[in-house]
Amino acid sequence: MTEKEIQAVLSRSIIEETETTVRLHKGQEYASGILPKQGGQQYRSVRVGASSVIKGSVVGKDVIVEKAEAIELKKGVMAPGTEIQGSINSLGDIEIGTGSWVQGGLMAKGNIVIHPYLTDIQTPGHVLIDGAVSGRNVKIGNGVVILGPVIATEKIEISNNVSIRDHVSAPNVIIGDGCLIGGLQARKTLSIGEFNTISASQILIPNNPEQVDSKFKIRSPYPGCNACPYDSQFSDLPAIARKLGCHLFATRNNNTISAGKCSEWTSFPITDTTNHFNLQNYSCVSLIPKNAVNLNLYAEKSTIWERGGE
Repeated sequence: MTEKEIQAVLSRSIIEETETTVRLHKGQEYASGILPKQGGQQYRSVRVGASSVIKGSVVGKDVIVEKAEAIELKKGVMAPGTEIQGSINSLGDIEIGTGSWVQGGLMAKGNIVIHPYLTDIQTPGHVLIDGAVSGRNVKIGNGVVILGPVIATEKIEISNNVSIRDHVSAPNVIIGDGCLIGGLQARKTLSIGEFNTISASQILIPNNPEQVDSKFKIRSPYPGCNACPYDSQFSDLPAIARKLGCHLFATRNNNTISAGKCSEWTSFPITDTTNHFNLQNYSCVSLIPKNAVNLNLYAEKSTIWERGGE
């Protein structure tokens, strides 16, 4: 068999395509996106094998990115996990396995499930979405990092130790413990756990207090962290980002979260309705005084946290 014939066989073995499905085998590098080339192909289901690389975006019906495996690419070089060097767009559901890095957003007509970050394992355990996430119902596992907003038309479920750079918006929102979130909009129901930080100066919660389950205080870095009593420990350049995920507020050991030594942090006045703004579908819980006239006095000190130190 000639070298060209060998390359042709290898090329065919990397990916399998039928009228209804596309499958990229594990440990492979695909030099383009998995995109429809003719009408109807956008309805094919797509399955991406463990620890593969797609150099482009993915479009299909149901899209599954398998959990990464310990795959040796060559002697002494292990696959770093699964990489999608673009976005994933689905007319059905999306499932993202552990050990994945999606370098664009996720958009689904149906539901999205993102599996948790894992520690103390031999295979890649990271989960990073470098963009926005949008679907009908969105479920996010422990330790996932999302560098964009998360939006759902029905419900968002966020587990523990999740970081979401921008806002979370859905009619129904459930948040676990130890999360860092850029902003919050929950219209119908809200349930939130302990040791959570929301970097905005105001959040939107349901108008009906009976639809809000918030047994623990929700931390805001504004205004308390603007005058941090431990400033000397945050003197280097990424001070804002380090304070947002402050170890003095909460300490983490794998998935166990406990209180840090700092007790001088600001919390959102969820139960104090005197400083709430009543909107059509929300109550706006604000840390800026309700009777403030010159908002410029508060803007700089509050928006540095919303930008995340960028």
